[in-house]
Amino acid sequence: MKLKCLDLFCCAGGAGEGYCRAGFDVTGVDIKPQPHNPHRFIQADALEYVREHGHEFDYIHASPPCQGYSTLAAMHPGKMWPKLIDQVRSLLKASGKPYDIENVETAPLNRESDLFGGHGVMLCGSMFGLGVATGFLRRHRIFETSFPLPQPPCNHVGKAVGVYGHGGHSGKHRMLYRKEASIAMGIDWMNRDEMCQAIPPAYTEFIGKQILRLLVTT
Repeated sequence: MKLKCLDLFCCAGGAGEGYCRAGFDVTGVDIKPQPHNPHRFIQADALEYVREHGHEFDYIHASPPCQGYSTLAAMHPGKMWPKLIDQVRSLLKASGKPYDIENVETAPLNRESDLFGGHGVMLCGSMFGLGVATGFLRRHRIFETSFPLPQPPCNHVGKAVGVYGHGGHSGKHRMLYRKEASIAMGIDWMNRDEMCQAIPPAYTEFIGKQILRLLVTT
């Protein structure tokens, strides 16, 4: 029987797909309908769901909204974005289950071992050979974990390409159109707007394989 992974704030299932590839049975939870999510899906408030059902799973992944922590928030000073990391962390610790929290580089996540058992890594598309012929996918994301992980090195060789916005060209990184973005992200079931909010499954497949080894040996 497969171990069960709860994918909170799942959106269209990029993170969940990585855990599925690693060998988990994945259930995604999001407050909005996610018709393209390929996994078992429950429409619900993620915080309420993990509070009530987190103990039913073997592992929990959470990707709370990143807009409030992104440098792009400064471009919209009058807009208030939710900042849920502290609440999410408290609920995940209370569940007693191993977990990770994913967000952008500027989010207040722990990346080093601390007195409270926090760990973390920064993952990048270049670590997994992601990209297209014209360049590598950077897409740095931080993962705070309740268990230690090795930190892979970045391999920034050549030009970086990006999956964000609405396609075309902007600044020094060329933004990829739908077909290219699908190849670069390792995602073929989402539309482009969904890919802009996703993380490549390779990231969570890397984490999932290691946590599975820990879970089956303890």
